[in-house]
Amino acid sequence: MEILEKKLAKRRESTKERVAAETLTKMLKATQNLKNEDVEKRAFNVGDKIENSKLLNSLSEEVELVKILDNKPSIISFYRGTWCPYCNLELAAYNKILQNKKGVNMIAISPEKPDSSVDTANLNFKVFSDINNELAKKLDLAFDITETIEEVYKGFGIDLEESQGNKDRVLPIPATYIVDSSRKIVYAYIDADYTKRAEPKEVIEKYLENFNL
Repeated sequence: MEILEKKLAKRRESTKERVAAETLTKMLKATQNLKNEDVEKRAFNVGDKIENSKLLNSLSEEVELVKILDNKPSIISFYRGTWCPYCNLELAAYNKILQNKKGVNMIAISPEKPDSSVDTANLNFKVFSDINNELAKKLDLAFDITETIEEVYKGFGIDLEESQGNKDRVLPIPATYIVDSSRKIVYAYIDADYTKRAEPKEVIEKYLENFNL
């Protein structure tokens, strides 16, 4: 199976070929600005505990995080939305591996409304909506995008106001956590560069090693 990073690298190269140089420069500058602001260092990391929060399931039902995780060690993946090709590549990789890893508990969280979320029928993990980025804000993962980037997104046909149901212009940094049964973080991957992700195979291996599964 091709590792995720190779697929992400192909996507990055494809973007360079398809996107106008001026637009690409704006996108790269926005990412660098995030890194300069040390958002990665501020975000919750190993040793921190994820407090309870309310999310929406695919049926728009409000569910508490503690009930979702059910005191089980879990992988928690924060992604930007179904409009993000890098997020889709990442989640597809997890879904494929988890076909043969039935003992792994994983949830994926985005700020999208349930009606614009991932088709959950054939997923091997559960998807939830973090409306208004409430949980992402608690974990210091949320950040404001600039008007410039909002216009860039609209040029790609991405309407955050429509997909999220608000005018906040806020997104989560893509992040991957492994938490124990008490929701304490035992592994974290946080990168302000949304084109970079933890390798799903390695994350799942760490999960299995940590909890002797």
